[in-house]
Amino acid sequence: MKFQHILFVTILLGWSTLMFSQQITGQIIDAKTNEPIAFATVQYGENSGVVSNMEGYFTLSMERLTDETMLTVSFMGYQTQELSIKTLESQSNLIKLKEAVNQLNTVYITNKLPSVDSVMARVQRNLPKNYQFSNVKQTLFSRETMFFKANKLDVDIDKSSGFSKKQLEASNKEFNQLTNQIVNNPPTQTFTDVLSELHLKSDLNGKMDVKQATKLKDRKNSLSLETIQARVTNIALQHLDTSKTYKVKSGWFKVDDSLSLKKSKEKKQDLDDNSFNKLKSENIHYLAEHLFKDKSLMDFVLDTELYDYELTNVTTIDDQLVYVVTYEPRKRSAKFTGTIYIADEDYAILKMDYSYAEGRIGEKLNLKLLLGVKYVENVNKGTVIYKKNGEENYYPYYINHESGKYVYAHRPFKFTENDDDSKNKVSFDVVIEGNIVEKYEVMSLGYSSSDDATFSAVTEPKKVDYIQLKQYDPTLWKDYNILEPLDELKKFKVEE
Repeated sequence: MKFQHILFVTILLGWSTLMFSQQITGQIIDAKTNEPIAFATVQYGENSGVVSNMEGYFTLSMERLTDETMLTVSFMGYQTQELSIKTLESQSNLIKLKEAVNQLNTVYITNKLPSVDSVMARVQRNLPKNYQFSNVKQTLFSRETMFFKANKLDVDIDKSSGFSKKQLEASNKEFNQLTNQIVNNPPTQTFTDVLSELHLKSDLNGKMDVKQATKLKDRKNSLSLETIQARVTNIALQHLDTSKTYKVKSGWFKVDDSLSLKKSKEKKQDLDDNSFNKLKSENIHYLAEHLFKDKSLMDFVLDTELYDYELTNVTTIDDQLVYVVTYEPRKRSAKFTGTIYIADEDYAILKMDYSYAEGRIGEKLNLKLLLGVKYVENVNKGTVIYKKNGEENYYPYYINHESGKYVYAHRPFKFTENDDDSKNKVSFDVVIEGNIVEKYEVMSLGYSSSDDATFSAVTEPKKVDYIQLKQYDPTLWKDYNILEPLDELKKFKVEE
C-alpha cells in the first residue's frame, strides 16, 4: 500500500471521527516500509485495549476516554510507542512504529544464550504455572466469517421423457448460467459478531451470557451446499410432474421409494442455526485449543519430540527479552510449521504463529470412487497473542484462526415416475467441487476471577437472538472496543 493512499484514508478516518465522536479509528504501519502492522496491541489501561486488524486498523470507543488519555502501542520486534489520543489525531490517526534496535551485549548473546532444546524444555516445564485457567470470567468479542468457493459445478440433464432436444438444451443452458454465476461470483456467506461474557471452571466447563450478537447474511445469494442444491432442484423440477411421486436413485443406491416432489418444492429453506450451545462450545473450543491441554492441536509445544526447533533470533517487546523459535515437522505425525515467541523472564509463550506444513493435512474422507464423495482439511493456520492477567498467569488475549476444507461430491440422479403404466424418466448429473473457508477471531475485552455463586447465577437460553443486518453497522458497537472490521465486511451488502 502506498503512503499517499494510507495518508488519504487516514485523513478520511479523522474526518469521520469528528462526525462520530463516540469512536476514534487509527492505523498502525511500519515507519520504514509504510506497510500495515497486523495484530499490534493498543492499550490504555491494564486490561483495556484492542488489537489492530489484518489491515493495521483499530477503533476505540471514546465513552470513557479523553483527548489526554495515553495509548501504549506495542508489537513484537518494534519499539513501544506512547502517545495521547490528541497526538494521534494530530498525526491524521496514523501511528508509525520503528523496529527495535537490539542493544543486547554481544558477549551475552554468544556465551549466555540458552540452547533451543533448553528453551523448549523450560517452556514445557512452566506451562502449568503460566497458563492456569480456572474460575475466570472473560468478556469476549468474536467474529466468524464463512463462505464456500466453488471451483467446479457441473449439472447436466442427460435424459428427460416427453421433452424435446430443444427443451433439454434450454434447461442445460439455464444450468450453465447458474454454475457460471456461482463459480465466478461467489458471495461471502455469513458474518457473525458476538459480544459475550464467558465463565469458565478449571475443567473448562463453562456458562455464557450473550450481550449482543449480529449476523450479516445474503440469503438470496449465499453459497452453502444446501443453497446450491435448492437452485439445482428448482430447475430439475421443471421436468417432473410435482403432483406425482417418484422413485429416485442416486449413484448405485435407491434413495426413496415414494418421493413427493410437491412437498419438496413447497418446503421452506431452513433457518440459520442459532443454537446457543453451538456458539458457546465454539468459543470454549478455540480457547481450549490454545491453552496447551493434553488433546490440544498445539503439539508443537506439548510434544517436542515430533519437531525440529531453531532459535533464530532474539527480540524485545516492552523492554522484555524474547526468544524467537521456529519449528518444522521432524516426524510424519507432526503437522505444523511456524514461529513461537518466548519470554526470557518466565519462559511463557507471548505469541505464536502456526500453519500446516507443506504436504500436511488434517481430517480426510476419500470415497470418491465408491460414493462420489471426498473431503480434506487442507488449511489450519492461526496467530495467538497471550497476555498476563496482572498476576503470574497468561491467557489468550487474541486468536485469529482460519480453516479450509476441500470438498468434492458427484451425484448422478434418476427419477422414475411411481406408476406401473408410465415410463417417464429424468436423469441428470451433478458435480460440485470447491473449498469451504471459516475464519474466526476472538479478543478478550476483560479478564477477572469468578466464584461459584456468580457461575451458578448465569442462566442460558436455547437460542441466540441475532440482530439480522443488511450491511455492517458500526453504531451498534460504538460503546465497545471491538475488532475493526476488514474492508470485505464493510463493503458487503445484502441484495434486496
